[in-house]
Amino acid sequence: MSKVTYADIQAYLEAIANNPNNNRDTDSSGHGRFWNVPYNQFINGTVPNEDCNGNAIRIVDPDPAKCPLYQALKGATGWCNSGQMPMKGPYITAPGYCVKLADGTNVSGAEIDANLVWWLTIGMPEH
Repeated sequence: MSKVTYADIQAYLEAIANNPNNNRDTDSSGHGRFWNVPYNQFINGTVPNEDCNGNAIRIVDPDPAKCPLYQALKGATGWCNSGQMPMKGPYITAPGYCVKLADGTNVSGAEIDANLVWWLTIGMPEH
C-alpha cells in the first residue's frame, strides 16, 4: 500500500460527496463538506452542526472502532446511531462501489476503507 495522506482522505471524501449516484446532496446536510479545512482543524476538530446526545462529535480517532468518521462511512448504524453515510447511500460498503477522484482515478469502496484504516492507525499523516 502506498502512503495515504490527509490530501488523499480529503479526495476520497470529496469523491464520495460528488458521487452522481448519491441519494442526498452533501451540501444540504448539516455538516456540509467539513473536510475542507486545514489538517490540524480536521484531526482536532468536531463535526459542524452535529452532536451525539448533546455532545460534540470529534471527526477522527486513531482507533477505527472509535473513529466517528470511519464508523459513519463503514457501519450500518453509523456513529451514535445516526445511520451510515452518506445518508441514503450509496455506501462504500456496497458491492461494486466505486467513485472517481478529481484526478480521474477510480477508487473502490474497499480501497477507501482499507486506506482510511491505514491512515488512522499509522498516525494520520498530513503529508
